[in-house]
Amino acid sequence: MEKIKCTIERITFQNPENGYSVLQANIKGYREEQTLVGTFHDVTVGTVLTVEGTWRVDKRYGRQFAVEKWTEELPADIIGIEKYLGSGLVKGIGPKFAKLIVAKFGLDTFNVIETEPDKLLEVYGIGKGRVAKIQANPYCLAPVFATFDL
Repeated sequence: MEKIKCTIERITFQNPENGYSVLQANIKGYREEQTLVGTFHDVTVGTVLTVEGTWRVDKRYGRQFAVEKWTEELPADIIGIEKYLGSGLVKGIGPKFAKLIVAKFGLDTFNVIETEPDKLLEVYGIGKGRVAKIQANPYCLAPVFATFDL
């Protein structure tokens, strides 16, 4: 079994009933996006994953990485943080506010959201209501360290 770290760029297919998904991901060392297949519940564009599985060639769809186990992680660069926040996973933050928040706080963005959310008021257009909505998230940023065995 091979272990790969990647960032989800597109969701080609996702079955809402069983989570079976076909994802396009950026993988370090590859020039083009690579296809991942497996069961991924609640994975969104911008998510950073460490996946374990094997490469295979499907007669119809070509080369794919069949995922058997995956772990979701927080993105570590500005672009990844912006994509992650803009994906809709954190209620109250869409693409517009993700861009503004990351522009203001950079790599410290997740820390600000988790430990000093009132600093979000420094971002143009964010008021107390939006900060409360962000804080009320059942997800916020805590569950991103879960591991999923398939």
